[in-house]
Amino acid sequence: MFRFIEYLERFWALLSFYLPSHLFVENNKEKNILIVPGFKSGRFYYARLKSNLDNLGFKVGILSTLRNPTSLEEAVDYLAKQILTAPNEVTLIAHNTGGLLVLILPDEARRKVKRLITLGTPFHGSDRFTNTRYSYWGFESDWVKTNYKNALFFPLFQPLSAIEDFSFPPQESTEFGQGRDLWFDIPGNYNLVRRNENIRTLREFLGTPKDNIQLSPSPKANPEFAVPKKIEVDFSKYEPSVYKKNKEKLAKKKSSATNKEKSKPTTKTQSKTKPTGTKSTAKTKAAPKAKPKKKTKR
Repeated sequence: MFRFIEYLERFWALLSFYLPSHLFVENNKEKNILIVPGFKSGRFYYARLKSNLDNLGFKVGILSTLRNPTSLEEAVDYLAKQILTAPNEVTLIAHNTGGLLVLILPDEARRKVKRLITLGTPFHGSDRFTNTRYSYWGFESDWVKTNYKNALFFPLFQPLSAIEDFSFPPQESTEFGQGRDLWFDIPGNYNLVRRNENIRTLREFLGTPKDNIQLSPSPKANPEFAVPKKIEVDFSKYEPSVYKKNKEKLAKKKSSATNKEKSKPTTKTQSKTKPTGTKSTAKTKAAPKAKPKKKTKR
């Protein structure tokens, strides 16, 4: 069932890719989140994700991608010009192959990005692109092996994926140094940005604009550890003569302690034995003496 839904989503993404609105380029002057579309996915395909993030208080923009770029560099430059219109410390949410395009952004555009979130990006490539004009994105291609670690150049990198995304196995996610942050509920690469359950998960992950993203501060040198401390050790007690005297003192103390324990009188409580054949009787109270009878006068 989920696979059928994913096929529908993929068809809807391709249809929106050829809509005229996909080529519209907007000014991202006041945006703090930019969505990078995936492979042949139109801008309108991410409208539901954008409206959900707008309701949280973010200012979201959706970038445009070229339909038939003459080269990969042309497609990346087209994205970079749009990112340069955004303010500093912007967050990029890159879907699918959009995350691969972001990996080779020019330095000027990359410095604008404080946080990179990828959704189902095939960092190890995909067999879908083998024997196509996008063969550089093929599984374990030379291009992928050379550029996939460029994600570490961003201050904060968080690769998110569907639970059945085989292009990014969980045992290999530790290669990025930051590990995997999130698994989505519904499988499927195209379902990541359209299904309500996945959008809710992403909303909870992003928080709100009030939740500032604080990077771990760089460690500072402690002046106390700059100069090694001098540790003074009294070696006199380790001299043979002093060591022998101390050893004799300890032996005397031990012997005197043992002698004191032996000289102590041993008091044993002897239990009184009762003669055999007799039973212990409880003490009975003495009966009151009878009062003398008064003589009656006749």
